[in-house]
Amino acid sequence: MADPLSIAAGIAGLLSLGLQTTDTLVKFYTSYRGRDDHIARTTQGLEVLQGAFQALQTALQQRKFQPGEKTLIRQIELSLQSCAELIQELEQECAKLTGISCDSFKQTVKVAGRRFAYPFRESTLKKLEEDAGETRDHLSLALDILQLRDHKTTQDELTEIKSLVELMRTTQISSAIQDWFKAPDALINHNAASAKRHPGTGMWFVKGPVFHNWINQANSFLWLYGFAGCGKSVLCSTAVQHAFRQRRDASIGVAFFYFTFNDESKQDQSAMLRALLWQLASQLPDGHSRLQRLHDSYKTGPPPVAVLSEQLRECIQRFHQVYILIDALDESPRGNRRDDVLKLITTVRGWSMLGLHLLVTSRDELEIHESLDAASDEKVAMKNDSIDQDIANFISETLSSDYKLRTKWQAHRDRIQEALAERAQGVFRWVECQFEALKRCPRSKHHLEQCLQSLPRSLDETYERMLLSIDEGSYEEARRILTLLCFSSRPLKVSEVLHGIAVDFGEQACLDRARLLQGVDDLREICPGLIDFGRELKERSQELLPIPADFATDLTRLEVTVRIAHFSVQEYLESDRIRQQKAKFFAMSSINAHQEIATICCTYLLEPQISNGLLTPTKLAEFPLAHFAAQFWYHHYQFGKEKPAQLSTLVTKIFKQQHNCFATWVQLHDPVDKPWDLSVNFERPSNKIAPALYYASFLGLDWIIHEILFAGNAAGRRVEDMVNAQGGTYGNALQAASSGGHEAVVRLLLDAGADVNAQGGHYGNALQAASSGGHE
Repeated sequence: MADPLSIAAGIAGLLSLGLQTTDTLVKFYTSYRGRDDHIARTTQGLEVLQGAFQALQTALQQRKFQPGEKTLIRQIELSLQSCAELIQELEQECAKLTGISCDSFKQTVKVAGRRFAYPFRESTLKKLEEDAGETRDHLSLALDILQLRDHKTTQDELTEIKSLVELMRTTQISSAIQDWFKAPDALINHNAASAKRHPGTGMWFVKGPVFHNWINQANSFLWLYGFAGCGKSVLCSTAVQHAFRQRRDASIGVAFFYFTFNDESKQDQSAMLRALLWQLASQLPDGHSRLQRLHDSYKTGPPPVAVLSEQLRECIQRFHQVYILIDALDESPRGNRRDDVLKLITTVRGWSMLGLHLLVTSRDELEIHESLDAASDEKVAMKNDSIDQDIANFISETLSSDYKLRTKWQAHRDRIQEALAERAQGVFRWVECQFEALKRCPRSKHHLEQCLQSLPRSLDETYERMLLSIDEGSYEEARRILTLLCFSSRPLKVSEVLHGIAVDFGEQACLDRARLLQGVDDLREICPGLIDFGRELKERSQELLPIPADFATDLTRLEVTVRIAHFSVQEYLESDRIRQQKAKFFAMSSINAHQEIATICCTYLLEPQISNGLLTPTKLAEFPLAHFAAQFWYHHYQFGKEKPAQLSTLVTKIFKQQHNCFATWVQLHDPVDKPWDLSVNFERPSNKIAPALYYASFLGLDWIIHEILFAGNAAGRRVEDMVNAQGGTYGNALQAASSGGHEAVVRLLLDAGADVNAQGGHYGNALQAASSGGHE
C-alpha cells in the first residue's frame, strides 16, 4: 500500500525522468557552448533547469511529511503534473540525440554547416529554451510551496523564541535592578546556536525516547557529551525550544544558560545562577519583589553565590515543573571557576526535587565525567548514525542554499556530498571549514578533485591550512584580530576590532588611521573561516534579555559583532601543537595576549583627540574602541607579574594626566565608585573626580602611587596632604586600598603619612572598609 504521506510514485518517476533527460541535454550541448551565443544561452538555461530538478528531488527525498501536510503534498503533485507534457517534449528532443556520438555530430557540422545540423537549428534551440523556462517555472512553484512551509515552520520557531523572550522580559523590573543584578544575556547565545540549525537537525534526539523520558520522569538528569565541533550547542538550542513547548501554563518554568569561552561574563557559577534566577523570577508573579529584596540586602553588587543558590532553589520550588538546560560546561575555564561550576551542578542535583529536570552538555573530559557521575541512561554520546545523517543533511542543504557553492559546484554536487560525508566523522565544524576551502578552490574538475582528495584529517590540520592560506602581508593584522577575539573580556563590535588593529606599537605608540580597514568584508578576507559575525542590541546594559534581531522593531539599535568561529580555534592557537607546525607564527599565550590588549587600550585612551577637550557623543562615535578601552584596560593589565616596559609607561601617563586622559577614562567608565554603571557620564567635570592617587590605591598600583607622590612632591605639594585628600565613595586613598585588600599599598600610604583614623566615606574609616571587603 502506498504511503499517504509521500509523493505519488508516478510523480516521483516524472521528476526522475525530467532530471535524467536534462542531464543528457546538458552533457550534449555543453560540448558546443563555445560555438555561438545562442548555443551558450540554451545550455545555460538547461543547466539552471537541471539545478531546479536536483534541488526539488533532494528536498523531497529529505523531507518527512507530517500527518497534517496532505494538502501540501497534493499542491506539489499538481505543480509537477502541470509540467508533464513539457518533460515529455524534452524527452523527445533527447531521444533524437540518443545513439549519435558527439564526434558524428561534429562531422555533420563540418560537412553540412551548422544551419543544417538539427540540434543547432535556431528553431530547435528556441523551443528548448521555451520548454526549459516553462518547466523551470512549475518546478520553482513546487519548491516555493515546500520552502514556504519550511519558512512557516521556521517562523513558528521564531515566534516561540519571541514568546520566550517576552516571558523573560518583564517591564515591572526596574532598570536599576537590571543594572545591579547584571544577569548575563543567554538569549544572544541561544539565537546564535539556533541560527546554525538546519531543518531537521537534532530531531532524532528531541523526538527520541531519551529526551521524552527526561521531559516526563521526575527529578530527571541528562548529559549530552561529544568532542569539539560535533554540534552540542545547536542540539542544546533545539532542546531549549522543545522544553519551552512544555510550558502549557504558569506552573511550568524554563531556564537556560550557555557557558561562553570568549565572554568572561558567562564563565562562572555566579553568572549561571544570575541568568537562571533572572529567567525563573521573571516567570513568577512576585519575581520583581523577590529581586527587589535581594537588591535591598546587597546594594553594592550581585549577592554572593550561596545566596543566589538558595534563591534559585526557592524559585524552583514555586513551580510544578522546571526545565533547566546548561550548555558547554567545558567552556568554563579550567581551575577554580570550573570546579565551582561542577560543585554547583552536584548541589542542584542533590536537591532531589521531583519537578526539576536538568540537562547539561559538554565535552567528555575526565573531571566533568567524574563530577557528573551520570548513570548509563542519563547520558547521550554525540557520535551515532543520527549525527552522521544530520551532517549529511547539513552538507546537502548548504550545497543547495549557499549561492556561491551552488553556482560554482552544481555539476559536482554529488561528488562533494559523498567526499565530505565520508570524512566528517561526526564533526560539523570540520565540514564548515571545508566549505570555505571549496569557495576558494579554482573552478575546474581537476582542482576540485585535488581539493577533495587532500582533505585535512582533523580540525588541527584544517586550522593549520587556513592560517597558512592567509596572505603573508596580512599576517600581523590576522594575528592581532585573532588575539582580540580570543582574549577580549567581552565580544567586540566590528568597529572596535577595526580600531584595535589600527593601533601601532611603534616608538611613538598611537592610533594610525592609515591602518584602518573598512569593514566586515576586510576582516573576513584576512581571516577566512576563522571568524564569525552576529548581531546584538546596542543597549545591552538596559535590556539584558533583548528581543532577537528578527523581532527588533528598531533595526538601528542592532550592531554587528565579530567573534572567533568556534572554541576549537582558540584551543588550537593556544596549544603546544601549533608551536611544532608551520603556522607557529600564530601561536598565542594567554598572558602575552592580555598584555597586548591592555597596551592597545592604554594607547587608545592616550590618543590626544580623545583625551583633550570635552568628551562628547560625537567624539565617542569617532573613536568606537574608547568605551571598551576604559572599561577593560585594567582587567587585561592584571595578567602576568612582569609587565612590558611599554605598557607600564602607558599606564603611568594615564594617571599623570589628571585633567586630560585620566579624567576622560573615569568619565567613560568609573571602575571604583560606579563599576556597575556601563553608561558614559559626559557631564562629569574633572574637578568632581577623586584624585588619581585614590584610583591607583583601589586598584593596588603601588608603583603608580610612588610616581604620583614623587611628581607631586617635586611640584611643591606635601605628601601628607596628597595621601589624606578626601574624595570618592571610599573617602580617601587609604580606605580605597583597604577595601580592595591591597596590603602593600596600605603600608605604603601609612608610611607616607596617611591617617588611619580619618573619618568619612562609605565605610567610615579604613578598618571598616577592610572588614567590608573580607580583609583583615
